[in-house]
Amino acid sequence: MDNIFLIAGIISVIFFLVKFLEMRYVDKESKPLKYLIRDTLVVYISVITGNFIYEQVTPVLEETVKTQSTPIAFTDEAPF
Repeated sequence: MDNIFLIAGIISVIFFLVKFLEMRYVDKESKPLKYLIRDTLVVYISVITGNFIYEQVTPVLEETVKTQSTPIAFTDEAPF
């Protein structure tokens, strides 16, 4: 998943095809292609933005949720 632009493009093409087939066979009414292309661009930008936010938040979460190699527990003989 190194090239997010390629992945966003593939997701957008799949979205476009699904919406086009839905428009032709399920709704059975023609909507302007302009709206379909606009929605596809919104999906493309959303994928890129979502990936950017994920990449920015992941290091912070990893730093916050560091796990220790040894558990903090008293396992020795009680001193009293």
